[in-house]
Amino acid sequence: MSLADALRDKLQLPGVKPGPVEVETEGGFAQVDLVEGDGIGVRVNRVRVNVSGGASVDDRARRICERVRCLGDRLVPVEVEPRLQGGILRSDPSDMRGREYFEVGLDGSGATVERYRADPDCGRDRHPFTLTHDQLDELVDDIHKSLRGDDD
Repeated sequence: MSLADALRDKLQLPGVKPGPVEVETEGGFAQVDLVEGDGIGVRVNRVRVNVSGGASVDDRARRICERVRCLGDRLVPVEVEPRLQGGILRSDPSDMRGREYFEVGLDGSGATVERYRADPDCGRDRHPFTLTHDQLDELVDDIHKSLRGDDD
């Protein structure tokens, strides 16, 4: 069972409450910070995918930028630091709508996807985002494959 399939199954169980929803398979770990969900989709604060081993941080960043399309924004690298095994990817500024953008934080074990709104007075605020179940599956699969260095 894929990580995305396991997450979908858990999110569709009766009685799933807002907060962290986590799954683990042999291939990795996924967590969503659930705001609300229904039969069509979810509203989340963040999506996290972890793997053990896998590609270098440079390769992970490149693959995520190439592969992830379900967010509606193209992702571009802002900073990638191989020595620290970390990086930040954000929505391409030309894709931003209403000062809102996606940010992917990379670290040695995985990636976290969040949505922010730029606020001229206080910097930025995190905003929940909505995905259909199919979009969430695609996001988790694309990030998981990118982190591992899979080509398909």
